[in-house]
Amino acid sequence: MRATVLSLFWMVTLVIIVRAQIPESHDEQTILSLPLFPADIVRNHIPLTQALGAVGASVEGGFALFGLELHSTDGQEPIVSVDLPPESRFEDGLRQVMGQIPGYEYEVTSEHMINIYPRGAKKNPADLLNTPVPKFDAVDVDPGGVLTRPADFIPELALRLRPKTSAGPQPSGYGGSVLRSNVTITLHLKDTTVRQILNAASEAMEQLPQEYQPVGWTYLFQPDPESLIGGKHSWAFLFSAPRNWKQHSAKPGPNA
Repeated sequence: MRATVLSLFWMVTLVIIVRAQIPESHDEQTILSLPLFPADIVRNHIPLTQALGAVGASVEGGFALFGLELHSTDGQEPIVSVDLPPESRFEDGLRQVMGQIPGYEYEVTSEHMINIYPRGAKKNPADLLNTPVPKFDAVDVDPGGVLTRPADFIPELALRLRPKTSAGPQPSGYGGSVLRSNVTITLHLKDTTVRQILNAASEAMEQLPQEYQPVGWTYLFQPDPESLIGGKHSWAFLFSAPRNWKQHSAKPGPNA
């Protein structure tokens, strides 16, 4: 009887473990199962964004973009390593990197988009990226501008980044890298957030010609209790699409 109970216990435990690894959506299952270039992929002690870029650039049969939210007291990225053998898949690389940044979680938000953020950040109303935006319209805008200077395009974000003082203009404490291209995108969104707008801008780049690789985004928050806006807020782009990304971006038609 005891042996039977123990056997059932291990069966139930095994089922729970397996279920925890099953992707929650079709998009998640598709992107996580993408194969990587069939060779060793080794990068030692590099910034997190470079590691994500290295894994993404090695994807075959598709591509992945990242939306990365980092909170750092010293303004620096986590340093991680990548060591993937041949026959690895994108999921192996992603989980290896995530295992080196405790306190963070990831979410597959669409067919090609993955968000990484501090655990609980997405549900925190004080998080800048969760700023509600009732309506967002951007016509023929540079996608790089939206990703690296979002406050220039989102009034609700600009308002939150305005120092709460009546003593006149003060240093704003935010900035970003500049990415300019000769192409534009158009976005019309309702009842959205800053985070969702950044995702949408990256995803819209999937419609660009082959020579314009789509990029993801990075938001770095460096807390400062003496800052009138809570700290320093910085945005940058994040390259992760392989050179042949366009070959796999078109969705097959109904007769395919």
